[in-house]
Amino acid sequence: MTNRERFFKTLGFEPVDHPPLMLGGPWMETRQRWETEGLPMGADLYDYFEVEPFSYIYVGTETRIFPNFPQEVLGQDDQYVILRNNYGAIVKRRREMAHSGAEHYLEYPIKGPQDMEWLTERLDPENPGRFQNGHLEKLEETRGHPQKLTLVDFGSFFGDLHERMGTAQIAVGYYDFPDFIHWYGDKIATLCERGIEAVLPLGGVDFMGGHEDMAFKGAPLISPSMFREFLMPYYRRTVSKARQAGQWIFMMDSDGDVRQLIPLWLEVGVNMFIPCEVAAGMDVEELRGEYGKEVLLAGGLDKRALAKGKQEILKELESRYRTAEKGGYIPGIDHGVPPDVSWENYCYYVQVSKELCGMA
Repeated sequence: MTNRERFFKTLGFEPVDHPPLMLGGPWMETRQRWETEGLPMGADLYDYFEVEPFSYIYVGTETRIFPNFPQEVLGQDDQYVILRNNYGAIVKRRREMAHSGAEHYLEYPIKGPQDMEWLTERLDPENPGRFQNGHLEKLEETRGHPQKLTLVDFGSFFGDLHERMGTAQIAVGYYDFPDFIHWYGDKIATLCERGIEAVLPLGGVDFMGGHEDMAFKGAPLISPSMFREFLMPYYRRTVSKARQAGQWIFMMDSDGDVRQLIPLWLEVGVNMFIPCEVAAGMDVEELRGEYGKEVLLAGGLDKRALAKGKQEILKELESRYRTAEKGGYIPGIDHGVPPDVSWENYCYYVQVSKELCGMA
């Protein structure tokens, strides 16, 4: 059985030899640590552990601001680096975590309706560059691949604007300039619709993906009523178009506690949730108990357990794989692996995962 077959059968609640094994990628600083503790320099983790590779490949057109902003360093000292990131925000990072660490945001590129002129140009769905990102070549290369799955975007109607406007300003914007928020959502929906029309008729797309990052530890960053007003109309447009082309898996990637929003996502057809962050209360066993087969899940392995020790790792994995036996769930680390996880602990995590899958 290939990982492609395992993916569809697992999410279809059909019997499998084991779900696809998602190893979980390390932060760059984590990898640097591991390469001092025994990981061969430049080694591929799936090859090293003799595990069938499993990955998602984006094969769609450009569906966000285009062109994006070039990343550039604006200043630095012994402790910090100040740079403009690809979203156009000016951020401050600690030098020792310059690649993966937390960012302190100093300025965002979007302030509100006053930015509509330059945004209109960068959100133009007719820009030919949107279709020249190699998506057709990637689709042809990965079509039907036994270990690679292809996906296309169905939208980011909070997360994209949030990353370019900031939490405080977008929260104010829902009250002070709601027409602008709707204008931006319509632009993103149009870009996604064009992308769906350009790719799905060609075949070879395995599922749809959306990205929001719209919650903190205890709750979403937007109320359910605002979600219904400002986001759902645009999900309905893109998801329905993709469903008409035969798609049935709509994966939403959002950190934090999004439990209040799951019923609303289900209402518009979004049915898969990742990474199910344990620290935020996104317990996959509880979600399965509450929603049954309505929800599809991935992630849900507490990354903090990997830093604690072998006993905690074993307990976490045994619990998650008991949930996986019920189907509809692919276990995986609930975000990137941070640098407090040792190479020894990570090796143990992979070893036990393989044993629980019957691969060792």
